[in-house]
Amino acid sequence: MERPSLLLLPPEITDLIFSTIPIHDSTKLRLLCKSYNHRFQSHFRTKIFTYLRLNTHPSTIHHLSKITQSGVGPWIQHITFSSKPLSKLNPNISLSSPSDDHENDYNTSSKYLPPPPPPNDLTEILNHLPNLRLIDFDGSCNITNWKEIISSISKSQVSAIETLRSPPGKMLVSGLLLSPSEMEQYSYGSFDRLKTLEMHTEGMPMQNFWSWISIIGRNCLEDLTIRNSRNDIDNDINSIIDNHHQNSISANPDHIDNFLPQTFNLPHLKRLHLDDLYLTVKDITNHLLPSHISSQFEKLNLTKCHLLPNDPAQNWFIILTHLKTHTFPKLTYLKLSLSGYYNGITTYDLPDLKFNTNEIIISSAGKTAKPWNQRNTKCEVKLRSGEWNTYVVRKSLWEELDRVMRDGLGEEVFWESLTNGKWTSDRATRLKRIIKVGEVSRLEYGERGDPRLWERIRAISREVDSDCEDVWY
Repeated sequence: MERPSLLLLPPEITDLIFSTIPIHDSTKLRLLCKSYNHRFQSHFRTKIFTYLRLNTHPSTIHHLSKITQSGVGPWIQHITFSSKPLSKLNPNISLSSPSDDHENDYNTSSKYLPPPPPPNDLTEILNHLPNLRLIDFDGSCNITNWKEIISSISKSQVSAIETLRSPPGKMLVSGLLLSPSEMEQYSYGSFDRLKTLEMHTEGMPMQNFWSWISIIGRNCLEDLTIRNSRNDIDNDINSIIDNHHQNSISANPDHIDNFLPQTFNLPHLKRLHLDDLYLTVKDITNHLLPSHISSQFEKLNLTKCHLLPNDPAQNWFIILTHLKTHTFPKLTYLKLSLSGYYNGITTYDLPDLKFNTNEIIISSAGKTAKPWNQRNTKCEVKLRSGEWNTYVVRKSLWEELDRVMRDGLGEEVFWESLTNGKWTSDRATRLKRIIKVGEVSRLEYGERGDPRLWERIRAISREVDSDCEDVWY
């Protein structure tokens, strides 16, 4: 009778067993005999080299070069770059060649040591990683690391990258501007398979930035996330007009048609998440959510986005009617964070809207509920109530839009019905009015404000509430 052995098991079973073994134990398993080593070598390499975390120092890049030359390049699928020093080496150094200081240290340490390794070009190394699918950065990387590595990718022949994430720290948008020649190099195909792009930025994204996204995402991009943070300068609408429309005859923000370039197009987009950006209604309806992607689009998340012209009630109503008109039948997730966002308007506050049909389960069938264009799909309508509380109601967004559009009614009737008339109540507008009082006080009396400021704020806070029974705490 033949002795039991892992080698006698079907490959599917051994693959499952090996996937649960820690790397240290898998090394011992390979040392048992030549047959085991031969059988599990590919699994071992997959465990070791599928995911790499690399320091951006040239010595680390040199080690990556040696790894790829050993023949394991095809196993590498995910690289996370970090600028944290793995030793006392200087992390702030070019990726393309070692520093002179490091070279001198190497030569003076011992006259018998061989000369330092030749410079290693990251672009050339990437050419030996045909299955590299994900490029990630940790919070220690800065915009210089990002630009050098992304430039190296664009110059290389690697074309399997599907996911690209920027450092989670906020990168100044002004530092991401590209010259025409730099923009052209991104058209050569290195990002032809890019499906997911996640950016963390600070400032006001220029048309140059949006053009770059359109170029690298034109073939396959399905998931776009931009988490932005606008600084005080970018909150000045006049500076935004100067940056984006220097050649425009009108300086009226109501006449701005778009912040995105006219050529912007992501034909395969399915999921969109934008935080804290200046946009126009046409940017969303014509470029980000055009009618030709309505049949495939699945997820929309817009948080604190400021739309021009400056009439939020009308702007967001137009966007919702755009979704209704073109159906967007596969839209399963919607999140519009509008409540409490101060835009200088204190007469009303818009509610947060959210639905996720993937979370709704039909108990009898065990299947997901019908999409949003079915009348039984409820949307959570959440409105700020006072300074700390929240008013919540659930309604069919599709039915509300259908009734208003069918009867030819306007945005005021829609928001009135959707919020049960609460959107103009004293409770809903209380926080925005407090912010307005503080803003006017600082403009008139400087940073310290009017001595009577807190008295005015307390007067607003002490207002009598008539709708406490409708508040969810």
